[in-house]
Amino acid sequence: MFGALPVPSAHPRAISVCVVICCYTADRRDLLTRAIDAALAQTEDGDRLVVVVDHNDALRTELDARLAGDDRATVVANTGTRGLSGARNTGVANASQDVVVFLDDDAVLRPGGLAAARAAFTDTAVLAIGGQVDPAWASGTAPRWFPDEFGWVVGCDYRGIAADGADIRNPIGAAMAVRRVELEKIGGFTDRLGRVDDLPVGCEETLMGIELHRTFPDGRILRTTGLAVDHTVSPSRETLRYFISRCRHEGKSKATLRQIAGSGDAFSAEATYLVRTIGSGVGRYLGQLVRGDVTALARLAMMLIGVLATVAGTAAGTVRQMLTPRRRTTASGTGSAPRRAVGAIRSDDLVSIVIPTVGRDLLVETVEAALAQDHPAIEVIVVDNRPTSGHTRALLADHTDPRLRIVDEPVPGISAARNAGNHAAHGRIVAFTDDDARPRRDWVSQIVSAFTDDPTGTVAVVTGRVIGVEDPTQLQEMFENAKVFDKGAADVIWALNPHPAHLADGVSGPHNAFFPYTAGQFGSGNNMAFAAGVLDGIGGFDLRLGTGTPTRGGEDLDVLRAVILDGDAIAYRPNAVVVHYHRDNMDDLRVQSYGYGTGMSAALTKLLFSRHVFAVLARLPKGVRLLLVPDQETASAFAREGWPAELRHRELRGYLAGPFLFVRGHLRYRAARRAEAQR
Repeated sequence: MFGALPVPSAHPRAISVCVVICCYTADRRDLLTRAIDAALAQTEDGDRLVVVVDHNDALRTELDARLAGDDRATVVANTGTRGLSGARNTGVANASQDVVVFLDDDAVLRPGGLAAARAAFTDTAVLAIGGQVDPAWASGTAPRWFPDEFGWVVGCDYRGIAADGADIRNPIGAAMAVRRVELEKIGGFTDRLGRVDDLPVGCEETLMGIELHRTFPDGRILRTTGLAVDHTVSPSRETLRYFISRCRHEGKSKATLRQIAGSGDAFSAEATYLVRTIGSGVGRYLGQLVRGDVTALARLAMMLIGVLATVAGTAAGTVRQMLTPRRRTTASGTGSAPRRAVGAIRSDDLVSIVIPTVGRDLLVETVEAALAQDHPAIEVIVVDNRPTSGHTRALLADHTDPRLRIVDEPVPGISAARNAGNHAAHGRIVAFTDDDARPRRDWVSQIVSAFTDDPTGTVAVVTGRVIGVEDPTQLQEMFENAKVFDKGAADVIWALNPHPAHLADGVSGPHNAFFPYTAGQFGSGNNMAFAAGVLDGIGGFDLRLGTGTPTRGGEDLDVLRAVILDGDAIAYRPNAVVVHYHRDNMDDLRVQSYGYGTGMSAALTKLLFSRHVFAVLARLPKGVRLLLVPDQETASAFAREGWPAELRHRELRGYLAGPFLFVRGHLRYRAARRAEAQR
């Protein structure tokens, strides 16, 4: 099953380690030298040290010269987004060892640290470990006003941190180690979080821990104090100004983390920290004050100020997210920054094909076409969204291909089914089609080439062309001529901030008045493929949208739009073809027309409760006008010439009903969550 951990061998080999040290400034030259020397002193055969220089050519040249004679060490430039997350991802991309140990450039590894890491990973259930990070104060000791509970402000251990051997949500980034393959599977570190130069932000390792737990639920992240470092705290970080700034930026990072991972995971450890650590800290400092230590009052005050600054930062970050569309840029300031910089997709990588179904008879043809792909490495995951009927398994009873799996998802709705398929997937690419579609034999190969051919690394999703069957009925031909699914014969790359290379090649998609909110031009749910980790990064398919919910659709528009708003690019590849069995009777077309209207307006209604509310409202008057008097560029497919008036009216009714159906779906979803929590 997906997320399964490796079975230990009877004769386990030694665990190889790659130490990654990221740096950006020559001001820490002496500390960096000590960190490098300490790491190299503990390497064994098969180990490696990778020093990643974050956009500083002079420093890279200097380090190249210093380490030129040591074949254990490699110096590389950060090829990802500027900042610690991009640098760490670059380090992982240059590693081939079992475990990656991350150390800060001002953290010196103590003797025995790598040996302790190797020992921890002999337990195959261990996904990652967090080491012991002791502060090395530039002034010799901590300022007298500094509360012990806030060691995290300077990137170090703090009072209340988990004991050695305890399970933790996430490690401290100055000294942590992760299994390389599992880290690549979750997409590495997101560049939406993490320090850039000396800007005191973070939480990237928190999200990493959350994603590891989600993807590998049987795995563990442990506190391992044997992996210990002395982390230098510079004079600039011993100030009140830095303390408050760091707390405020931590709060902003938590707001971003909550947006990505949800409140439950984002604040799970923080709730315990507030109740236990801060709560006991108040009593501790009051006790010290009573016993005559007047400086305890300063520590108590700073502890409370730190909490307030963090809360204020979280509030400010949340408000900013609501009001400002998220636009990410590369280090040069142009183009869309890729979500992932870990392990570029290769032409022979495994591709997971996910087919949600309720057991329609056409499923057999879809599965056979999926298994007949010419790509050398595929798996086919059929998600049975009506498992109690037994019809899906009966249809596929004669199919014994080991590449085929059936996954049950009893929660009704195509969004739940697609999420289940994504979670069950092992591939570096997760491709989706429907049980009334038939992918051509080179469909997967075309998708893979769209990823591998992109020189910018910004493409996170590939969509393809959807055409009708060869001998259509009159109604199917009418549907095909309306270009409901078919997005044309030209390569297009859609992005919020088009990459200069795509602009130069003439493949960048145009931005009309409703870009990117309507999202229909990007592709459709029966022919789309996501790089592993992308769907998880945007929260997956919304269970309030899609077939099987009151809204009847819109889930594919929602995720494709989310990818664009998140700063990634979508490549439309017309050679990646899926043949779709269009509706062949008016009753089905009436239902479909209504569902397209409800799905589109429901997906737009969702935006009214997001940070994009003002952008959507500003476009609403023009949108209403174009629904009534459409032009060629912005019209719905169902409003174009030759489409029956009855079906146009059905779709218009769907548009009007969509907002109410979204609210109904939202209430149903909340009720289901409450019922599940009470079980």
